Amino acid sequence: METKILKPQHELLKRYIEYFLFLDKRDNNLVDYTTFPNNNLCLAIYRQNSVNYIRDPKTNSCTIRESGRPFSSRIYGFHIMPFNVDLRSEVDQVCIIFHPSALSAFTKESLVELQSSDSVFEDLFRSEDSFYLEQLFEEGDMAERAKLLERFFLGKLMGSIPIKVQQALECIGSAGTCNAKIGVEMLCQKLGISDTTLFRLFRTHLGQNPQQFIKTFRFRKALPLVLN
Repeated sequence: METKILKPQHELLKRYIEYFLFLDKRDNNLVDYTTFPNNNLCLAIYRQNSVNYIRDPKTNSCTIRESGRPFSSRIYGFHIMPFNVDLRSEVDQVCIIFHPSALSAFTKESLVELQSSDSVFEDLFRSEDSFYLEQLFEEGDMAERAKLLERFFLGKLMGSIPIKVQQALECIGSAGTCNAKIGVEMLCQKLGISDTTLFRLFRTHLGQNPQQFIKTFRFRKALPLVLN
């Protein structure tokens, strides 16, 4: 199995997309791996694979198998527990890793409503892009695939991340930098909004509630210290 990570080259896209990840597995050997909780969002696109994604209070996992379906796509992210991946076939996978809330710069769809879909790419960019995935996966050079993705997302950029979401992320990040604690009540005070509005903003643009996001942010901040 080979993986390759490429960062966007266009300065504008760097604000929204952290990197592109390409996974190429050309055998049927079983492979499984686990990722740590994180706040980033992954739009994963598969060619000729089915994905069984289970997410409940006790389980956060997906199993990928061979399928006759040309393409499928899922949204992963907002992991508050380890994410287990089980590969049981050949896999040709393209992942776009967005910064927190950054997908909202490309679509007005609610992330909560997309989490159960296995055709997220089509749901988000449905009309004129029917042949785009064929073109993307026919390109065998990963650097060229990344260029195709950059051109695509530059064309889909609708605007910036909502200002209140940006401010909330800045508050959480600043608190983490100086090791200060921040909670929902303090966020609401700083932003001048109600807890109901804050909850709605986080669910729509970040896919999880404020408490979950802050908890995962603290975990990622402490992770290097634990690993060292």
